[in-house]
Amino acid sequence: MQSFIFNDAITFKLATQQDNNSAKTQVFFGVLLGVLLRWVYTIAVEVARTGNPWNFGAWYVILARFVASLIVTVFVFSGYWEKSKDQPADMRFWNAVAYGISIDALIGPWTV
Repeated sequence: MQSFIFNDAITFKLATQQDNNSAKTQVFFGVLLGVLLRWVYTIAVEVARTGNPWNFGAWYVILARFVASLIVTVFVFSGYWEKSKDQPADMRFWNAVAYGISIDALIGPWTV
């Protein structure tokens, strides 16, 4: 299982390759959207459960969460791209969103 190569993630090797940039963009933004959607979902569940108003936190909490989401997306993209590059375009985007949601469920407790 050699789909994730740590050095490729650090040097952004996959993101800087010139082949199939539109598909890479689609997968990158799909994973990022999935990570951010899960964050909004956790806040929505808290609002529904407690009846409190929507509260995303202070601006620095939102900024920190977005930066953490970008970092997670870059690392996840590096490993997920090899698995998703041969899928049809519409399926590739929705799978990337689902992958982003599942990854955030795993790493969410360690982020802001």
